[in-house]
Amino acid sequence: MSEVHTLKNSLRVFVDPMPSLETVALGVWSHAGSVNEQEAEHGIAHLLEHMAFKGTTTRSARDIAEEIEGVGGYLNAATSHQRTGYYVRLLKDDIVLGLDILSDILLCPTIANEELEKEKEVVVQEIGEAADTPDDVVFEMLQAASWNKHPLARPILGTPDSVRAQTPSSLREFMSRWYHPENMVVAVAGNVDIEDFVRRAGDAFGDMKAREAAEPISAAEFAGGVSHDVRDIEQTHLAIALPGVSVRDEDFFATRVFADVLGGGMSSRLFQKIREERGLAYSVYAFADGYEECGLTGAYVGADHGQIVTAAGLIRDEIEAMASDVGRTEVDRARAMLRSSLMMSLENPSSRIEAGAGQLFVHDRVIPIAELSSRLDAVSADDVKRCAARALSGGLSISVVGAGDAEAVAAIFD
Repeated sequence: MSEVHTLKNSLRVFVDPMPSLETVALGVWSHAGSVNEQEAEHGIAHLLEHMAFKGTTTRSARDIAEEIEGVGGYLNAATSHQRTGYYVRLLKDDIVLGLDILSDILLCPTIANEELEKEKEVVVQEIGEAADTPDDVVFEMLQAASWNKHPLARPILGTPDSVRAQTPSSLREFMSRWYHPENMVVAVAGNVDIEDFVRRAGDAFGDMKAREAAEPISAAEFAGGVSHDVRDIEQTHLAIALPGVSVRDEDFFATRVFADVLGGGMSSRLFQKIREERGLAYSVYAFADGYEECGLTGAYVGADHGQIVTAAGLIRDEIEAMASDVGRTEVDRARAMLRSSLMMSLENPSSRIEAGAGQLFVHDRVIPIAELSSRLDAVSADDVKRCAARALSGGLSISVVGAGDAEAVAAIFD
């Protein structure tokens, strides 16, 4: 049975024993991502994640890599719109080393200017790689169209200019503002003793000083719009977004079921209609992205530019049809897929700690599996119809990368 403990400095520690394993997954999350950046800091959350591995007051970047790999471990990090995580995967006997390295990189980073200048160019190359990937670009454009000037509209990686503008002092300021005990979670899952780990986490992070909470970020409001990046490429990539719901919303699970019925697998409506019946695309799917205060639901398709308007029309037709009628069988099938995905993720300790940390940030508790399953079971066909109707009633974002007529696509949804 998992437990959550709160240290004296307000840092929360989530421990999820999986005694049958020979390994542990260990991570530290900050409740800060790209939405917490000021305009001049665009890309700083992700850049800071990179710099965490570039040396501490006691370890060089090479020391960090060699110590982890010397015990066969894996060390990485990831930045999202609303949080940043640093995590290791290790054999159970090496958990003390993993905790020591994570605390070292987060509490004692050097953020040396020489290393920063090199890492900024690494991130610029990462930005360039993303810009060369049309199915990445189309979703960055969709975010920008959906959320207008809110930080949620900006790419997590930043721009070459914004990344190159950062300094050691700007990174330290961002870290000071957001990396404090009340805003962080330490999480572990695997072959671990709860009492021992909580004690060790207290030794590693207990000296962090509690700080006054930073001013909360304003909630994003769906804006909508059309964007088109005309490129001479073989396929046209189309992404459509409609208003969704936040992860806190009572319709969060219903919206996930709606997206799975629409385009969540080979038996879904869009896959059958667009790929199997018409042969218009290789890749087509629907999505439901929930953030803490808002959300998006929509669909993606990659097709020949001459077919993209037809594909958009079929997406619109299926959403409209779902607002009128959804079969119990397809709702049951979507629920089964979501339940299976949930249960499979629970077999992975890395997934468990990420989910636990996220739930603590959003709900201030870790939600029991039985409760998650019950909420999923409670979704009815009428709930799914309501989600489809709501999606069509609150605006639209469209992004197109490649040839094709973006305005004609938009006209389909008028």
